Amino acid sequence: MSTILEVKNLKTYFRTPDGLVKAVDDISFKVEKGEILALVGESGCGKSVTVQTILGLIKVPPAKVEGEIYYKGKNLAGLSNKAYRDIRGKEISMIFQEPMSTFDPLFTIGYQLKEVARAHMPWDEGKTYEEIISILRRINIPEPEKRCKEYPHEMSGGMLQRIMIAMALITNPEIVIADEPTTALDVTIQAQVLNIMRELQGEFGSSIIFITHDLGVVAELADRVHVMYAGKIVEKAGVNELYSSPSHPYTKGLLNSRVMRSYKGKKLPYIEGYVPRAYEFPDGCRFNPRCPHVMEICREKDPPEFSLNASHSVACWLFDGRSET
Repeated sequence: MSTILEVKNLKTYFRTPDGLVKAVDDISFKVEKGEILALVGESGCGKSVTVQTILGLIKVPPAKVEGEIYYKGKNLAGLSNKAYRDIRGKEISMIFQEPMSTFDPLFTIGYQLKEVARAHMPWDEGKTYEEIISILRRINIPEPEKRCKEYPHEMSGGMLQRIMIAMALITNPEIVIADEPTTALDVTIQAQVLNIMRELQGEFGSSIIFITHDLGVVAELADRVHVMYAGKIVEKAGVNELYSSPSHPYTKGLLNSRVMRSYKGKKLPYIEGYVPRAYEFPDGCRFNPRCPHVMEICREKDPPEFSLNASHSVACWLFDGRSET
């Protein structure tokens, strides 16, 4: 596979009355064409800020953004707002977490889908309508002609989430970013949405960056996984290798925290403590206050990324002596 997106040494900082917030702090990763990459971590780990920075949605200033974001070999960092708008929504689309707050309640679903198509596609009125009905059918929306005339409040959360997927895919983008799109849905609807995304990813060939804290979802959908903690990527691996051989203590904690039937009647495992506020990150490894294997060096120096094999790396001093990537 060829690399379609490469992020190098990305930093997104915010200056606040409480101090400097290092929401994303020197992360690097690649997205290959046609793959699904999952960004995993607790709330407050920097996942959403990462993709908002990639999309050019972080206002500079007051935020400070450093690093390089290569899309098809072109550095997006520093592009003008107009140049970014030509890419955002057409070549790189986003599925947001809360569909009810994403759609305008004053306009019909059909009108809002039409606005996306008008902004990016050279279609006439008839072609636009045909494409909207076609994409709604492909994501299993019943009676799409009728749904186009309805308003957001007339639909369930699951229906709106599927329509948001249609909105993201109507321009046939190269990359789709999905920011926890199943969080507010019940389990049955979650499964439907995941199946739709997997099927359409195979049909359209788009790459997907999937943001979630749900490792069950990751196992069903992703090809590769990057685990984030406190603005850093702490582990990178293929999805099967991550589940079979997790290496970072934080990754192990996340996997152990999944609710299993075997825990019935027992105390559920969990990770002690909480993600620190972004202006209160500790020195050294940011996970060190919660880590059961903490060493003195963990409190003094931020670990580099150690390579375990060609597809698996970890930022943890327990693996000191391995080659750095």
